[in-house]
Amino acid sequence: MTDYETILFEKIGRVGKITLNRPERLNAVNVRLGHELLDALAQCEADGEIRCIVLGAAGRSFCAGDDLHGMETPGFERPQGPDGVKNYVHGENRWTVAVQAMRRLPKPIVGSIRGHAYGAGFNLAMGTDIRVASETAKFAIPFVKRGMATGVNQLHYHVGLGVTLEMAFTGEPIDADRAERLGLVNQVVPDEQLEEATMTFAEQLAGGPTQSIGLTKAAIYKGWGKDLDTTFDYQAVAQAFAGQTQDREEGRKAFLEKRDPEFKGR
Repeated sequence: MTDYETILFEKIGRVGKITLNRPERLNAVNVRLGHELLDALAQCEADGEIRCIVLGAAGRSFCAGDDLHGMETPGFERPQGPDGVKNYVHGENRWTVAVQAMRRLPKPIVGSIRGHAYGAGFNLAMGTDIRVASETAKFAIPFVKRGMATGVNQLHYHVGLGVTLEMAFTGEPIDADRAERLGLVNQVVPDEQLEEATMTFAEQLAGGPTQSIGLTKAAIYKGWGKDLDTTFDYQAVAQAFAGQTQDREEGRKAFLEKRDPEFKGR
């Protein structure tokens, strides 16, 4: 797919930039947006020239969550099977599927977050590996405010049980400064500096040993919450495969020659 209606996609050097583009709906997720986001992520994975991905959004908010006013558009209906749990987690073009795709994608993903990151939008934000937030960013899982239930929303990777229960039970947002203190975001910048700060971080990662970063990403996510022996096993597998890359040889030579390495992502 190349003709997107709900996202923008462009290559900027070694960075693939995906922009949610429904600003009139605060970039709320509908079926088409989910479909196009998954397609753009697949393009980023397949393109060897892209070595880092930025996920951001147009307008004043990152993503306000699922579009409760209308998930479907012509040609992008929402299939409903008899299993409600399966529909929620594995339904076609769901944000849950997009988060899983981001986690499996063997390249680093930097989130560029301003304004609302609520519900599904919170989960898309937390599905990125590194998050740069505008001072305007607010993070919430507001399901309880609509009489809905929720789960951990990936918060178990970042904060303790008390904060998770607070966010889930109250539905109240956390501002950017508190999000940074809690480890939900890596950096907070003034709103007008968000794009520049995000691209600076992305370009740094794009200049790294891409395959080694991808192997490290997989080992960390698979090992999170596991016993120590299992985490060391995942690390050892990552090391073994990274040792077969051209960038590993370049890193070794650069160390011996006392110079900065010139990684090619191979």
